Amino acid sequence: MTKRHAVGAFVVLAALASTLPGCAKSTNAWQGRGGSPRIVVTIPALDNFVRNVAGKDASVICLCTDKGGPHHYEYNPQDAMALREADLFFAIGLTLDDKFADPMQVESHNARLRYIKLGERLPEKLKLKGEEHEDGKDEAKHEHAHGHDHEHGEFDPHVWLGIAQAKAMVEMIRDELKSVDAAHADDYDKNATAYLKSLDDLHTYGKNKLKNKKNRKLIAFHESLGYFAKSFDLNIVDAIEVTPGQEPSPNHLAELIKKAKDNHVHVLAVEPQYPKASADVVKKEVKNLKFAIVDPLETVAANEVTEDHKELKNKDWYEKKMRQNLDALAKELP
Repeated sequence: MTKRHAVGAFVVLAALASTLPGCAKSTNAWQGRGGSPRIVVTIPALDNFVRNVAGKDASVICLCTDKGGPHHYEYNPQDAMALREADLFFAIGLTLDDKFADPMQVESHNARLRYIKLGERLPEKLKLKGEEHEDGKDEAKHEHAHGHDHEHGEFDPHVWLGIAQAKAMVEMIRDELKSVDAAHADDYDKNATAYLKSLDDLHTYGKNKLKNKKNRKLIAFHESLGYFAKSFDLNIVDAIEVTPGQEPSPNHLAELIKKAKDNHVHVLAVEPQYPKASADVVKKEVKNLKFAIVDPLETVAANEVTEDHKELKNKDWYEKKMRQNLDALAKELP
């Protein structure tokens, strides 16, 4: 995000928050959500990571549960008020959620709030460089020149889709919980150990599902599957959307069709959150190309969250969705 946009976002947040009552209403955001520590997270995967480590006593609010996800999150004054009484604020960073999380943290005026960008804290060996397709880079530059508010960072921000990355973030969450609630440190250690084992089991499940696949090439819907592919030995040839939610140019589609044919790609990963008109164009032109629904886990369906859209109903949502993705690919990959 440019400096101009960052300043603009901060001004909007400050103006809106300044119209709200002080601390009295902030308590309402946490009523009925359990005890402390109070934790705000940006995306659904982090909700599950925190809930599995924190256990039943903590309170968690997730910001990005609607269909827009972190790419299109719209400011909600109640979210900012919740941060005023939160103990921890977990985000990804790496340009995914900074544009709204950064100003919200500042506007919270909560001096004791610990704001942690988990993706940025990952060791560099666990971070993948941003997409390096030449056509993708050229198109991204073209789109930004025409005023679209999207910039690719140095590293791919979709770290929650990689098993090694997810485990590292769970360990960071455990340590942060222990730092604000030392009295329950043993519980956090125990819960984290159990959840790390669940993530290992998920990794084994995926490896077994795909172990006999001869052709592991696929086209992604947007540039989100790099860590997922590395975890499960898949090969992402290219992506349909360079900018999430924005239709690709005819030139990019033509290049995709050529790459799919030249590389004998048999699977195109479509996302349930977006229309697949562009994917249909590619599928029509490439013989034997099949769709597999692969959810990047940036949003949650309405029936999977509480009525106020601030909590996930199940703490195994992440594992369930990852298994569904693996099942879909196992069904369609030759």
